[in-house]
Amino acid sequence: MKKILVLFTGGTIGSKISGDIINVENEGQFSLINAYEEQFGKETEFECRQILNILSENINFSHWETMISELSKVNTADYSGIIITHGSDTLAYTSALLGMYFRHIDIPVYIIASNKPIGEKGSNGLFNFANAVKQIQLGKYNGVFTLYEKVYLPTRIMPADTYCDRFTAFGDNGYMDNPEFFGISEQLLLKKREKLFDQDIKFNHKIMLIHGYPAIDYSAFDLSKKPSAVLFVPYHSGTACASCEFGENYSLVEFIKRCIMQNIMVYICGLKKTNAMYDTLHEIIAAGSIPLYNISEVSAYMKLLIAYNQQNYTVKEIMNKNLYFETLRNPQI
Repeated sequence: MKKILVLFTGGTIGSKISGDIINVENEGQFSLINAYEEQFGKETEFECRQILNILSENINFSHWETMISELSKVNTADYSGIIITHGSDTLAYTSALLGMYFRHIDIPVYIIASNKPIGEKGSNGLFNFANAVKQIQLGKYNGVFTLYEKVYLPTRIMPADTYCDRFTAFGDNGYMDNPEFFGISEQLLLKKREKLFDQDIKFNHKIMLIHGYPAIDYSAFDLSKKPSAVLFVPYHSGTACASCEFGENYSLVEFIKRCIMQNIMVYICGLKKTNAMYDTLHEIIAAGSIPLYNISEVSAYMKLLIAYNQQNYTVKEIMNKNLYFETLRNPQI
């Protein structure tokens, strides 16, 4: 078996506790490899690279650019698979980005994280790493996956809750031993996917992400820096306030009109295809917003970032294409 490439980016899995502070440290990568070899032996050969060393809550566009650049330069013929260590806070966002951007990759890539530093009581970091190694050794599926206690499609995993630190899957389609847990056929998972994007990308065009909540005042959002687009996350029914009863600044419909007047498109994500819709949603779409159906807010945000910053296709072409299983009930890719 060929060696496994391990790309370290920091996060809790690459951190140590000093006093009452958790932070990344330069020896974090060796703690993980050493712990694995102590428990499982040295039969598996690893090639390790520290491409970043940050707490993932500090992640920014340049860090994603570095990850894409480093992955693009890998000669996949030299490796049986790749493991990317990452912090848990932004695990879902990086997973969605890499899953869609590297939809074509011809070896297994597993993005993993840890709830506690390696060696700490209750840490699942070694468990996640060992299982990623096992999945690569099985060699059944190529492509990008996220592994945190179980395997997820990277475009379906949602951020963990803040109390129990549990990850979930959008649409409740997780994965354990059978791809049918993904809600897709094994044949589709095994299918080779064409490469769509150039090797490198610069995130020069930004997306404004807004979560709806009661009595939201849209006048607080500054459009003067001209985001390329706005992604609005509505309530679970796809709704938001469309009324001007207490002023136009409380109406999403009026905000959409203001954006469009400045040539800023507004996308509404997480909508479900139904035979009927609430009147408020009808007004929101009629105002000129673009509905995104059956996709999580995380994947919608990362997909828009890709769409507005790549040069190969129009934004509409990218947003209408299922890149890597991010759209439920439309699995053909």
